[in-house]
Amino acid sequence: MISNKKEWSVFQKISFRFIFVYFYLYINPFLISYLPYTESITKFYYDTKRTMVLWIADAVFSLGELTYFPGGSGDTTYNYVQIFMYFVIAIFICVLWSILDRKRKNYHTILRFFRIYVSYYVAAYMFSYGFSKILYLQFSPPSFYRLLEPFGEASPMGIAWAFMGASKTYTMFSGFAELIAGILLLFRRTRTFGGLFVFAVMFNVFMLNMSYDIPVKLFSLHLVIMGLFIAMLDYKRIFNLIALKNPLKIDSVSGPYFKNRKMSLLATLLKATFIVYMSYLFLDSNMSYYKQKYQSPEPMLYGIYDVNTFIINKDTIAPLLTDEIRWKRFLRDKNFPNRIIIKGMNDQNRWYNYELDSIKNTVKIYKRQDSTDVYNLHFIKSDSTLLFKGTWKNDSIQINMDKFDLSKFHLTNREFRWINEYPYNR
Repeated sequence: MISNKKEWSVFQKISFRFIFVYFYLYINPFLISYLPYTESITKFYYDTKRTMVLWIADAVFSLGELTYFPGGSGDTTYNYVQIFMYFVIAIFICVLWSILDRKRKNYHTILRFFRIYVSYYVAAYMFSYGFSKILYLQFSPPSFYRLLEPFGEASPMGIAWAFMGASKTYTMFSGFAELIAGILLLFRRTRTFGGLFVFAVMFNVFMLNMSYDIPVKLFSLHLVIMGLFIAMLDYKRIFNLIALKNPLKIDSVSGPYFKNRKMSLLATLLKATFIVYMSYLFLDSNMSYYKQKYQSPEPMLYGIYDVNTFIINKDTIAPLLTDEIRWKRFLRDKNFPNRIIIKGMNDQNRWYNYELDSIKNTVKIYKRQDSTDVYNLHFIKSDSTLLFKGTWKNDSIQINMDKFDLSKFHLTNREFRWINEYPYNR
């Protein structure tokens, strides 16, 4: 809690300068990227930043040319070099700022508006992650591939994804917690509590990322720190309320921002516009994905099929574990809409692309990296069976399969029960 009249200590002023610059570098170009017709500006910013990171990686750390860029992983070498760059720039600007502005008593006004900026940045991600969990999109029911995978062969991240996806209730609970935290950050009277809420929610996410090697450790840690930053500007009020049971009514960062009525109305209008736009943006994009994933009909050939006979050139291939040609299972899953998985007799997965004609009942199954590994098949499907006839390479092929009963999976079919006479631990 910092008064707008009190002179800050040297430590407070230096700390603010460093945090301001570091967060500013990390967050930007947050607001600009949400505005229409700003693609060229954001592209220039990102291109410039990438050039600087690549130069530092080579000149400072002798890493040569980095080939792994953020794309699903937020913990690449590029990301760590980028954080190092922000840190060094923040120190340099902090030192220069401290020399040029050493006579200033405090940064109370800048701090208050900067707190809003950080709060809206964190809130945007709380909305994004919250909606994706509430609509059951970030985590979804375990795929056929995951359900058939031996437990010990799964990665820690794979286990975490299956754990979250196996419970729609817990996933939605996590999403509502994140969404509520984001909403609390948007209002002056609840912002401090919102910061604490973000800290609690995101610290749990951070520990999950750390414990299961999920590559969003750097980003989740920054959200934890930002939540703490937002809340701790009112640390005296928090301490007195929680520890001493004595709420204080003194000047803090939570008072009105404008004395002018017109400015207050304008700020309220801008806030309302941002909240509505942000909510629409995340909800609309997630709803489009939701309709595609959950409201679309089951695709043709959907399911798990067990191969009972596999015939090549009229010779029936025995189901030997050492056979490298025969199929064991055929999988088509909504989680991988553009791929087909064929399990070999050794349970290894072979991933294929496909082209399906539902009118002619034909499917071409192929690997892009191997032009010789192509199945041209005609299929006959019933509720419980699937028959493929066609060619593979230069051979004729026929595959008879039975549809696997998905209700046999305990993980996706065990329902919640209030009363359990015995633990259902399988």
